[in-house]
Amino acid sequence: MDIFSTAAQLKVIEILPRENTFLYDNCVGEEKPIEDDHAIYDYRKGTKMMAPFVHPYTGGVVMERDGFETREIGFSTIAPERPITLHDVSTRSFGEAVLGAKTPEQRAKELMVRDLMEMRAAIQRRREWMARQVLLTGKLEIFRYTNFGRDRQTTLIADYQFSNTYTPANAWNTASADIDYDMHEMFDLVYEGGGIVDMILMAPDAASAMLENSDYMKKFDGRNIDMGTINTKYRGQGIRFIGWNSDGVEMFSVSGKFIDDDGTTQQILPSGTVVAMGKGIFKSPHGPVSQVEEPGMNAKMKTYIKKEVPLRYGSVKDNSLSNRLTSCPTIIPFNVDAWAVAHVL
Repeated sequence: MDIFSTAAQLKVIEILPRENTFLYDNCVGEEKPIEDDHAIYDYRKGTKMMAPFVHPYTGGVVMERDGFETREIGFSTIAPERPITLHDVSTRSFGEAVLGAKTPEQRAKELMVRDLMEMRAAIQRRREWMARQVLLTGKLEIFRYTNFGRDRQTTLIADYQFSNTYTPANAWNTASADIDYDMHEMFDLVYEGGGIVDMILMAPDAASAMLENSDYMKKFDGRNIDMGTINTKYRGQGIRFIGWNSDGVEMFSVSGKFIDDDGTTQQILPSGTVVAMGKGIFKSPHGPVSQVEEPGMNAKMKTYIKKEVPLRYGSVKDNSLSNRLTSCPTIIPFNVDAWAVAHVL
């Protein structure tokens, strides 16, 4: 059996752990891939209806069910690809022994395995970007670059009509700030929308402003305070656990960064941003992946109901091999009022 066939690589992918990403891992409840080329979902904005009054002798009055709409959304297509040329396999790679060097065939196999792992990590980082976009804006915009990467063309936009934004009366870095009140207001937005709050995420400057506010610190849950020092704990990926607020909700400072598509460095949470949310507020269905396999007269179109599908192919003309990994995810909120975003600075 060819260990680099699509079937063999699929078995390897299914047992390999994927890269951890904080927002995606906490926001998204993963689902099995689906066969349709569109995801059908129920859209709901949280409401809490009261039962109607009725006359005691007239029976009941019809009460509408919680309002929702059934919508559909297309899937994005993510397909990073890495070529392996004769030059790549004809010279010693980094860390390879000078004496007893490997054959080009051995190097080609190692490069393909390494490329597969790096492309899986890159796809997961794109899922993280998608989760971030929905969390901060309530929209999912899928785009592609044209004209050799110089022009950005939007191909899909899903607007979930997110409206749970909050701006405090006084910025958190001012003496008149009432941070505890602002958190309660954010929580009320979430609870009124039918959600729950498990965690508070803050940009580093918002977290610093909170910790420097002496009035707020009097209400801070002191379980991780030792001799007047707050024992924050670094969790990796730019995540630092601060402690619990007065309602007992975990608070995190999120200082991670990423390189956006335009080449600029962006913070995962923009300056002054605070998010109140529960875990698993989004779902991420994956659509089918179709690709042509086998060259020439033996070419076949195959469709896979998988999250990630590899493909290895070669070009005799270019004397090269290529490894591709394709995934078709989307991000959908369970309830578009189940989280709140504040701009506190």
